[in-house]
Amino acid sequence: MSVDFCKALYKAAEASICLMEYSHGLELYRGYLSRCPEIPGAWHGLAICLEATGNKSEALKAYERALELNLRQGDASSLLWGGWCAFKLGKYELAYRLFKESIEKEPNYAYSWHSLAVAAFKIGKREEGQVAMAKYRALVKEKPYERRECEGISMLMDSLKSLKNMRNIDQGIIEIAEDLLTKAITKHKGKCAQLIMNNYNRS
Repeated sequence: MSVDFCKALYKAAEASICLMEYSHGLELYRGYLSRCPEIPGAWHGLAICLEATGNKSEALKAYERALELNLRQGDASSLLWGGWCAFKLGKYELAYRLFKESIEKEPNYAYSWHSLAVAAFKIGKREEGQVAMAKYRALVKEKPYERRECEGISMLMDSLKSLKNMRNIDQGIIEIAEDLLTKAITKHKGKCAQLIMNNYNRS
């Protein structure tokens, strides 16, 4: 499959996590992994969806695979998400270490500080956890998060626009993404009305 297709499909799968629609996410991540290069984020996303839909044993296998792939890379993002895979696998000391290494590389990413706080509390480093949580709150206050639901809808709209402009695309994938978008707009239209209107006006 083309690079553009893989990017668009991955964005749709990520959107399912933002929207907490894990059954759709299972189909989209499995579709990605069957067609596109293996990347840690796809295994991590699949693990989240498997766990959320009650398949704990397969989720642990997917977390293991995602951790293995993340550990091959040394960038801040891989260390952060590798840390969460380790945390889900009960490897709390490893998670703590990976979160700290991620912060050393990218100290201004708020979620890394939140992650470090969670791991520090888990392994009994309460004082460090409190410091990390205070840093997280300060960064979020400075730069608030976009609503996850609205971010998911935006990502899904962009993904579908790209997919529909491609030739010879599996219609099943488009149907899954369209169904997810319809469900998301119905569910979150009150919170994300301006974003939805802006996107439709651009299309």
